[in-house]
Amino acid sequence: MKLKIFVIDDEESIRDTFRWYLQDLGHEVFTFAAPVECDVQAYCLCQQASPCADVILIDFNMPGMNGLDFIENQMKHGCKADCQNILLMSGDTTGIDMKKVFELGCRLEQKPVSLEAIEGWLGEIQTRKRENREP
Repeated sequence: MKLKIFVIDDEESIRDTFRWYLQDLGHEVFTFAAPVECDVQAYCLCQQASPCADVILIDFNMPGMNGLDFIENQMKHGCKADCQNILLMSGDTTGIDMKKVFELGCRLEQKPVSLEAIEGWLGEIQTRKRENREP
């Protein structure tokens, strides 16, 4: 099952690596250098009927807004993304508000993130999506 994946990271090499790897797995991948590129980020309510992406991979440390604040803001403004399908990545997880991560229900991984681990996680998402499909 092909997934639509957003990769949000200010490091071009990370965006490129994820894009190449995930496209090779057959997924549709969109990369962004900053979280402000999403319409909901402009503090508007989401007008979409369904999620813009099946999966979001987002860096924690970025200029302007950290990844966790971005996720929280998206949810407050009606984002349709499933928080179980959001992976927050950081080179240093010690300063991250783990309570907020838990409350939002997203996944947190220490960089460098194993591509094989990402592939396994995507498989879990694909299984959930297949099981939740209406007949």
